[in-house]
Order: sequence, then structure tokens, then C-alpha cells
Amino acid sequence: MENELESVVLVPALEAGQLVRELRMEHDPSAAAGIPPHLTLIFPFLPPRDLSAPIIDALEGLLKRTKAFDFTLTRVSEFEQGVVYLVPEPAAPFAVLTREIGEEFGLLPFGGEFGKDPVVHLTLAIQASQSTRRQIADRLGPVLPIRLRAVEAWLMVGSNAGVGKMVRQMQFGAIATAGELP
Repeated sequence: MENELESVVLVPALEAGQLVRELRMEHDPSAAAGIPPHLTLIFPFLPPRDLSAPIIDALEGLLKRTKAFDFTLTRVSEFEQGVVYLVPEPAAPFAVLTREIGEEFGLLPFGGEFGKDPVVHLTLAIQASQSTRRQIADRLGPVLPIRLRAVEAWLMVGSNAGVGKMVRQMQFGAIATAGELP
């Protein structure tokens, strides 16, 4: 999110641990703006002015069809632009949700900037130097893997220059059995 208000649908990863929170606060402006550790499902979602009750209800209905699922943050990786992130496994449940939201609302994740199916990730740092990227990987090595459970998605509005505001927490539906995709 830049300085103008935008909306995002994300899966919070609140249990990712203190070290993940600290690294994000140091290196990811969205953390200081109040966006928790998360895996993005769709960004930008709709302009905040278009977030009517029927639209939000439709999003929540779509998400209720999703079963809660386990995932593991397995390793540190990076994009060429100096973005450092954690890799979730399996990534498929997140990718399925991204596609479903995109199809329902006529959207491409990140406005299509990274293709129809961007890499699923939990961002730790933006525009990090090579030495910072190495330090992050070294610091996280001892705590990986991090096992988590996705039980809900959040619709938030905010910008990197201001505080992220919760619009709605949306619970996933039935609980998935081991190895089952949402």
C-alpha cells in the first residue's frame, strides 16, 4: 500500500512469532502501519469507497466456503527487488483463494503486476540490501519451520503512511482434515 488508502484481503499469521514481528517492524513499512504478519490473498482489493455491505458480505460468503488449513513457513527466500519473505507450504490453499476472489470480483492480484498467479509469501523486508537479506535469513534459520493454522481472512484498509484499519474478520468454514485443500 502506498500513501493513498487501499484495501487488502489477507490471512493473518499472528502466531508467526516475535522474531517475525520484529523483522517486519524493522524492514516492512506495512508493519509500522498496523498490518500484521500475513499472507496476501488479494491486493489491491476494491477501492475503499466501493466496500459496501453487499460486497463485503459476498467476500465473506466466498471465504466461508473455505476450510481452515494448516501450513508451515519453511524457509526464507527473496525477490530480485530486495523483498525478503517466508515461503508457506503448502502454498496451494492460498493460491486457490486468490484465484477465487479474483474471479468473483474481476481482479488480478497486485493489479496483474506479477502475473495471474503471484508467488505466495509472507513479506519480511522491502528493498533490503544484500547484507540485510543475509542477516534476516541467518536470524530466522534457528526458528524455522514455523507451523501455523489459517482459520480466517481479514479485509483491511490503510496505507503505508497511516494506520491499517480492520474492516471485517471473516472466519473460514468447516475444518479441513489433514492434507485436504480448502
